[in-house]
Amino acid sequence: MLNYAYSLLEAHVRICVIADGYDPARGMLHSRVDPDSQSFVFDMMEPLRPVVDRAVLKLVREETFSGADFVLQQNGVCRLSPELARRVVQGVNLELQTAG
Repeated sequence: MLNYAYSLLEAHVRICVIADGYDPARGMLHSRVDPDSQSFVFDMMEPLRPVVDRAVLKLVREETFSGADFVLQQNGVCRLSPELARRVVQGVNLELQTAG
């Protein structure tokens, strides 16, 4: 859930960075070894990670999960069910709106 939530945060921050006219690759804290790296996006994500953590922890505390909430693929990868993914998105969006 946390990986999924961080991906949501990354997309949210990337959209904001580009919409505000910044170069997403011109970060200072994260390495720019890869020229396609989104260093500035990752830099801007850092202060918001606790907000995402709070949203996921709140969901974990308030929900009772079942096997149906997760999809285990043949290669061993565990994915969120569509319904659980929607709940994660709702929780993260609510926390980001509250924090912003």
